[in-house]
Amino acid sequence: MKKKTLRILHTNDLHSQLSQWPAVVSKINELRDEAEEEGEEVLLFDIGDHADRVHPITEGLEGKGNVELLNRLRYDAVTIGNNEGMTFSKKQLDALYADAGFDVLVANLKDANGQKPGWAKSHRIFTTKQGVTVGVFGVTVAYKLFYSALGWSIEDPFEAIEEEVNLLKDQVDVLVCLSHLGLHDDERMAKQYPEIDLILGSHTHHLLLDGEKINETWIHQCGRSGSHFGDITISFDETSHSVSLVDIHTVEVDHAHGGRDKDTEDALTELQKRADDVLGEVVTTLPEDWELSWEKETPLSKLLVTGLRRWCEADVAMMNAGILLEGLKKGPVTKGTLHSICPHPINPAKVKLSGERLLEFIREAHKEEKIYKKVKGFGFRGKILGMMVYDGIDVLESPEGPLQPKDIRILGKPLDRSANYNVATVDMFTFGYLYPSISTVNEKTYYMPEFLRDVLAWSLRNIHLD
Repeated sequence: MKKKTLRILHTNDLHSQLSQWPAVVSKINELRDEAEEEGEEVLLFDIGDHADRVHPITEGLEGKGNVELLNRLRYDAVTIGNNEGMTFSKKQLDALYADAGFDVLVANLKDANGQKPGWAKSHRIFTTKQGVTVGVFGVTVAYKLFYSALGWSIEDPFEAIEEEVNLLKDQVDVLVCLSHLGLHDDERMAKQYPEIDLILGSHTHHLLLDGEKINETWIHQCGRSGSHFGDITISFDETSHSVSLVDIHTVEVDHAHGGRDKDTEDALTELQKRADDVLGEVVTTLPEDWELSWEKETPLSKLLVTGLRRWCEADVAMMNAGILLEGLKKGPVTKGTLHSICPHPINPAKVKLSGERLLEFIREAHKEEKIYKKVKGFGFRGKILGMMVYDGIDVLESPEGPLQPKDIRILGKPLDRSANYNVATVDMFTFGYLYPSISTVNEKTYYMPEFLRDVLAWSLRNIHLD
């Protein structure tokens, strides 16, 4: 009797690096064809962040071009990452998978009313031709404030995991989690829920070449941007169908010399044309060039920070000049132009800061190492942070060491350490290590689903600087 096996191929964190996709498609098709010729059954999964609005196709087609690409490769199921879940409006996400030819598995996302959205399932049970049952469920990272601002209810993923494990463990021969939680939480999951046989991970972009085994649970994650994907063979006991062996391979995609799928390249060309039609909409027309510098305030960065303050209805505003990648040329300014100079999935935010914390924030921002700091993550797609630019704040550089309250004017008055100020800024400053004076504050408001480029478009239409 032929040994019972299942082949699982999986991708994660493409982040719309669509120039890489034809090579990924070519290699996956090659391996799937070989497996099927050998009589193996194959399941194909994506573990989220396939779509990233940094790419004009994803931006212009609101992610639906990414779904078309997933359909073409005949995925069986996907879960969503934070890029799918939090960078599209609720209306856009509700429409994103309307034409999906695969299941979207995400157990911890619900509408604000507590109902599961119609496009999502918590899990699916696959049954192979050999009679092996495979339970697959998905979970995504829970950024509660962001999802709430968009109109979603995002639950603690570990509560959802426990519910799915208890529901599925006695129904299936093998239990698989599609996890967009990151490696640390995947390791916690493996320790806490030994009933899970395989965790296919993502989000933190780890490259686990040989996988990682914790007790009897395997974890696999394959970097980002289509550099690698996973190829896993699961062998089963002939009689009991219990898992007898998990064989993990990480496939490196040869983008320089490997094959590229011609049909996918043609599809990308067509998708780009459709996106260009959308992004060609003219926002405004400039009578002259607007230059940009990352080392000082310019009219373009001043316009955006002024718009940011008004958008958030704040007392003052501050943002880094590196948010804008280029200046604007004389003539028509299109949506595509604004996307190219401000591609980040970064939202406006407002925080309430004491004068003491605001002073600390400004002091940190004016350090040379902060101005020239190269940042990866937090949604930032630029080169360096750049100089901080302000609206409602004037900073008089002090030659006597650290900036003092007398050196900083808030709406024309010296900074008051004991006062509270509503400060409009960019969301990436409100979490992580960049600015602890802000990230540790509890009172934060996020303005979603609009990005900074939407604020810039609004500012170009509505604000006239003196």
